[in-house]
Amino acid sequence: MDPAVIAELDDQIIYQATKDIFIGQKAKFRKLGPLLSDRVYESTSIASERFPDLFEPSTAQTAARSLLEAEATRSEQAALEDINNNITESETGDLSLFPVYLPFPIEHMLMEKLQKTLELACFDFGTRALPDIMRKRGWECPESVELNRWAELFGREGSMRGKIDKDLPKELLRSIASIRHTAVHRLRTNSAGLERFLTDAERLAGILGDTVYAKAISHLRSDAQSAFMELTQNKQFIQLQLEHSQEEIAKKRAELDQEEQEVLRCIAKEDEKYRMLAGDRLQNALERMEDKKIAVDREDAVFDGINGIETNIFYADDSDVDYADQFEDCDETWIP
Repeated sequence: MDPAVIAELDDQIIYQATKDIFIGQKAKFRKLGPLLSDRVYESTSIASERFPDLFEPSTAQTAARSLLEAEATRSEQAALEDINNNITESETGDLSLFPVYLPFPIEHMLMEKLQKTLELACFDFGTRALPDIMRKRGWECPESVELNRWAELFGREGSMRGKIDKDLPKELLRSIASIRHTAVHRLRTNSAGLERFLTDAERLAGILGDTVYAKAISHLRSDAQSAFMELTQNKQFIQLQLEHSQEEIAKKRAELDQEEQEVLRCIAKEDEKYRMLAGDRLQNALERMEDKKIAVDREDAVFDGINGIETNIFYADDSDVDYADQFEDCDETWIP
């Protein structure tokens, strides 16, 4: 094998074994090596470029991730529709590796920040372009108007005519209102949903002509995308580790099953051998008992024959005596 390839594989193995000990505060106290010099421990993105095989998801994993993200998106959309129908309670299912979710406190903070930024952008736009409506409704500060109210106002027929250069699509306004609902009702949203909200928020700020807030949201979206990418790559890495471990476990399980079957076959043979031995012993005992019975029967037959002869002899002697007595008596009786 090419020495360069061997060196690359060695680096890959070293990275897998040490990726968790060169992060955090203690990382600064360790001696720098080639991998540390290349900064592969500082970012999963850098590591994925250096070792693409470690982070390349399998076809089955990619398909499963797509299905899970689609299902999560449908669930989140259904939750938003329930809110629009005055149903404010929602439940979330069990979390898995995919789809990707941020820790909920961070996710909620992001949605609150996005909602607040958009409300500021809308208020500044209203102050410039809709002063009469603002005065009539008593909207004196950004906090006095919720984001969904702005989406409702912008969606009214003719309300934005001549105020902006581009049209506001209804699906964009629905997404903006959903940002408020998601933040207020604390709905769980996956990374794909958060990216969609950030993109739509940046788009709205741009349409309203506020470059300051548009840039702020753009920076926020960029930071969020980096976090999502890092999290996704880490999840792919541990998913591959899981699949590898499951393959090893399945192989060991098959070997153990085969070993168990071999043990069962040996036990069955031993059991058959002992059953045959027990049967032979009992058969011998039964045969000996039968031989003894035959011998006893023969002895009884012999004894019965002897006894019969003796009995006949006895009876014969008695008969002679009786007859003699009778004859003797007769002689005595009839003497003239």
